[in-house]
Formats: sequence, C-alpha cells, structure tokens
Amino acid sequence: MEEYAAKLLLIKEFLQNKSPLRMSISAISRELGMRRSSVSKYLDMLQLTGDVTMVRYGKAKLYTISQRVPYNALIDISPNDIIILDAKGRVEMVNKKFALDFDIDNVNKVIGSNICDLKLKVFSDPAIQKNIRRLINGSLYIKEMEYIEEKTNRVYYLKFLPTVSNQGSQHIMVNVEDITSQVLKDEAFNILDKRLRTIFDEVPSGILFFRADGTILNANPASLRLFGIKKIQDMLNINLFDFICAKDKIMSLIKEGKVNDIYISCDFDVLKNVKKIPTIKSGVSYFNIVFTPITTKDRENHLKEYAIMFKDVTAEKMVEKELRFKESRYRSFFDNTCNGMLIYQPVDNGEDYIIKDINKATEAILRIKKQDIIGKKIFTVFPDLLGFKVRELLKRVNLTEKPEVVPPLQYVVGEDQPWCSHYVFKLPSGEIASFMIDVSDEMKAEDISKAKVCKLL
Repeated sequence: MEEYAAKLLLIKEFLQNKSPLRMSISAISRELGMRRSSVSKYLDMLQLTGDVTMVRYGKAKLYTISQRVPYNALIDISPNDIIILDAKGRVEMVNKKFALDFDIDNVNKVIGSNICDLKLKVFSDPAIQKNIRRLINGSLYIKEMEYIEEKTNRVYYLKFLPTVSNQGSQHIMVNVEDITSQVLKDEAFNILDKRLRTIFDEVPSGILFFRADGTILNANPASLRLFGIKKIQDMLNINLFDFICAKDKIMSLIKEGKVNDIYISCDFDVLKNVKKIPTIKSGVSYFNIVFTPITTKDRENHLKEYAIMFKDVTAEKMVEKELRFKESRYRSFFDNTCNGMLIYQPVDNGEDYIIKDINKATEAILRIKKQDIIGKKIFTVFPDLLGFKVRELLKRVNLTEKPEVVPPLQYVVGEDQPWCSHYVFKLPSGEIASFMIDVSDEMKAEDISKAKVCKLL
C-alpha cells in the first residue's frame, strides 16, 4: 500500500508542477516512466477524490491539478454516508450524513478511534472488519459488499476505496449507502415478474406479442397448443397476418390503438396446405381475440408493440349455430302451425300470468292483434276466463308441472265468440305453454243436436 500511495503522490506533484498545463495520459506516462494503464488507474482515483480534473479534447483525456475545495466540505454534500480511516484503521473524518445515520452526537469523540472498537452498526460485522484489515495490510480485498442488519432488516451497500491525503499519507474511504428501498422494490418487481410469468405460462388462453408488421415477438405455451404448433421457434417464424387470416381486422385495431375484442375464424387446412404453416390441426376453428396496445413507444411516440389474448370458441360457436337452427325451427313451427299457441309467464307467485307470445293461428282464432296483448296480464285482457276456473288450472300446472287438458271455453263470452279447448304444460324455462284448438264448429253441432233432442221430448 505504501508503493501505491507513493505513485499517487508522484502523479499529483507532477501535475502540480505542470499546472496550469493540461497533460494527456500518454504524456504523463512517458515523462514519469510509468505504464500507461497504471497511470490511467491512478488518475481515475485522483479524479474520484477531487485531486485532479479531467477535460476531453476529441478522444483524448487531459488532466490538471484541481483547484481544491476543502475535503470535508466536499464529502458533506454526498447523499451517502462517508467515513475516512487512516492507515491504521482509525477514524479521521466522517461526513454529516454519516454522523446522523450512525447516531454520533459528537464527532470529536470518534475521531482517532479504531473503527473496529466503536461498535457502530454495519462496522461491527466481522466480515467487514476483516475486509478493512486486508485493505490496510495491502492484501486482496473486496471492493463492494452488502450487509443486512439483523434487528432492522435494513440493507446497506459498502464501497471500499484506498486513497491518499494531500500530504501523501494513506487513507481508506468507505462509502455506505442504505439500499433497503431499492432492494424491496427489486424484490417486489421480481415477485410481480414471477407472477406474470406464471400467468403467461399457465393461463389456458393464448397470448401473442407482435409488431405492426406482423412479426411475432413471443408466444405462451397455450398459443402453441391452440394453433397446433409444436415448437416456439416455428411460431416465431410465422407472420401473424398469415396465421390469423384477418389482417384487415388486426390492422384496423392497430390504427385505433385501443383495447378491443373481435371474433375470427382460421381454416387450418388452408394454413397447412397453401401457406405451408407447420400446424397439426385441421378444419375450421373460431377464436375470440382481445387486442391491446403495449405502452412501449418509439422516437415518434407511436405504439410499436401489441398483444392479443385469445381463446378457442369453436364449441361455443357450434352450440350457438345449433341454437340458432333450433330457434329457427321452433319459430317456424310456432308461427305456422294451424293450431293456436300461447306462452305465459307466471307472476305474483302464480296468481297471475303475463302473455309472452302468441302465434298467427291464435290471432286468427281469437280475432286479436299480437301487439295489443303481449306483455299484459291474461286475466286483465280476458276477465271472462276467471269464470272457467282458468286461474286455478294454471296454478296447478305451474306447481305440479303436470300437463292438463282444458275443456272448451270462451275467452270472451258471447254467441259469436269462438270456443277453444287447450292442452296446457310447463316449459323448462318456467313458462307455461298452451296448445289451442278451435272447437266452435263442434260446440255448435252439439248445441243443434241438443236442441233436436229437446224437441223430440
């Protein structure tokens, strides 16, 4: 360490004698007969301690002796804790922040004391004390260390730096920085990163990151499975627009730059046989895609990366198609059957029933318009039904879920009003359905027959 201090002092004195002339590393090396790499190292040290200043001239670095600021004033403006030790490990100087953070009320009481005897936090650690002794002895030492204080869980970063005073005596500078906040942020970020990675790897939906030109940047395992691609590299070699088969839709979303969702279809036979994409899937699949722009921006402030999250909705689409077919078939039967059909919705705990739907035959039989009665209560529209005990019948069917046949009745009592019989049953939806048959002709024939019998009697 003595040779090290002597070299630093030699360079300082040389620059002092040459002041105010600025000297290059090569010139100093040549005039002092030292290796250029060694001179460069010593100059970096002297620049760090404020003994020399450096200016650039093209690619060259030119050095001169500093117009010095008082050393204690210099270290007092440091945001970190700084302590200066002499060649025997005794405290020579501490900055104000060090005194504050290490609870030193009177700095004069610690000046001249060996750092290992002061029982200061951090410096009481055997490993740190050993590193200081190695530095004093000129042995191999650790330049940077981290220390966790057991009682408080505070994390400190220490940097050890050999230096030399203006008088050429050896010193050790120790820079102490409380990095607890940064460590906690890093730990939180790592936890968040692990969570996001777990979601990315385990979520059943596919996730793709891509650029506006269709270049795929990353893909999760689910996307490979959903698109029938075996290797991630194969996926990354595919252009998104060749694969998704919906370039116009995606480009429109990119132009809007907003979160949105769309449905697309993929014909895997075309992808495989025409576009030569290495997929093992066949047939047509349907996907629901959620598009989102990524906030990374280029120099022109344009969003340049995007993501889509998608799931296979082929099964749902097939069910939807089947439901539409069944709905169409039901509606065709409902509207075109020659018998009347009515749908009621129980309300008021089954005390009343709202007319939900009727077909064309019902309109013709009852001589009414559908729009005049839909959404209205049946006993409000047809109060005469109460005389036929229809309320009691509907309540039984609603409660027991057993169908019943209703004898002929009139919705509106009158000689010219139709007579109808019904087959009433409950639907799985909780609604009540009724098949209506117009029996007016039979009722008239029965009345005529009864009249003839009366005449004979």
